[in-house]
Amino acid sequence: MMKTLLVYYSIRDDVRALCEKSRREGEIDVVELREKYDRGVLSACTAGAIAAAAGEGSVIDELDVDIDAYDTVIIATPAWAFSPAPAVNAFLHSVNLSGKEVIGMIFGAAAGAHAADILRKRIQLAGGHCSSVVNVNAKQLKRKESDVISYAQQRDLLPTMA
Repeated sequence: MMKTLLVYYSIRDDVRALCEKSRREGEIDVVELREKYDRGVLSACTAGAIAAAAGEGSVIDELDVDIDAYDTVIIATPAWAFSPAPAVNAFLHSVNLSGKEVIGMIFGAAAGAHAADILRKRIQLAGGHCSSVVNVNAKQLKRKESDVISYAQQRDLLPTMA
């Protein structure tokens, strides 16, 4: 049975809700990356953006998840300075995604192709096979009362689960 893990980071409650809504018992597990120190919007726009652009990670809480138990990993991140957030960089620096199909999702319409290319390269450096990276408009998903997994299935990034 194919099993999917959604790993995400966000400082926004609406994005957190969209990701958590994706949890499907027995099929999709959802894990939030949490930084050891709470980051506010000002910190995200300044020191966080500089760290993101440099590919640096932040200090994140230890994850209680066995990556080997999953066939597919979805990594969802905001784009800071056209790059994955430092918490996502920290995850990618510490995990072995060899043999995993990985899908990247970037929240933020302004992220563009540059952020997608950077996330794809960082996933590949972690050993993952990155089939696609898409930009996700969180406001649009919220209006449609959707979740990130349904979005991925609608875009044919994931098979529809029975």
